Amino acid sequence: MKEGAGMNKPVSQENIARFSGYTDVYNAARPVPPEVIKQSILLYASTPQVVVDIGSGTGLSTQIWQGVAPQIIGIEPNDDMRNAAQPSEGIEYRAGYSNETGLPDACADIVTISQAFHWMDIDSTLEEVHRILKPGGMFAVYDCDWPPAVHWQVELGYKALQSKCDALNFAQEKHATRNDKGSYIARFNAFGKFKFVKEVVCHSVEPCTPERMIGIALSQGAIQDALKLGAPVQPDIDDFCKLVRAHCPAQFEIMFSYRLRLGMK
Repeated sequence: MKEGAGMNKPVSQENIARFSGYTDVYNAARPVPPEVIKQSILLYASTPQVVVDIGSGTGLSTQIWQGVAPQIIGIEPNDDMRNAAQPSEGIEYRAGYSNETGLPDACADIVTISQAFHWMDIDSTLEEVHRILKPGGMFAVYDCDWPPAVHWQVELGYKALQSKCDALNFAQEKHATRNDKGSYIARFNAFGKFKFVKEVVCHSVEPCTPERMIGIALSQGAIQDALKLGAPVQPDIDDFCKLVRAHCPAQFEIMFSYRLRLGMK
């Protein structure tokens, strides 16, 4: 497949559209990938020249590569998210899809997908990533568990709110669809074109406030989709906010657990 070749499978516009309209909340609350993620990848790709971050969103996962490689490219299909990303030295953002990046063959030393692989067509994305990777290049998919470790009652409230919004969204005739994150390593192996596959589990402790914890919940697409539908979830959101403020002090720590899957071409 050459640059500009057609996509193997259609892109879900519902999956793309769900990330419109709340970039400020997203940027303020979502975690920046921790240093341990970058260092784990660099154990296998120590001197990259080109890093491609697919599903780059507002650039939180792209900017961590500044100063590591001279060229860093974020690929993002959602206009709101991509327009909120701030280009900086060595970093640019382009419109594109996970299975049609528009990049040339064998151009990237590292390709990353952060918090987004579950919204993509896995088979055609793997083919596209393999196409743009250089021989010996590293593909890295990583996600954090939601919610972060915080307080058991807050976590139960978070999951209840998320579940209600998921049910409301999935009841619609057209809705976003997601893949099982637990299947990634099996899919990497079944793909059959990576000479090395590995999963790494790591953790990151971060400072937090009640407002950020509330923002983390509100940065979830399921909750934003339910609000866009006009669903009666505001009372549930208000109850969650009260729960956070009742159990969380003004300053506290939360722990994100990350799962990193690696595949070497």
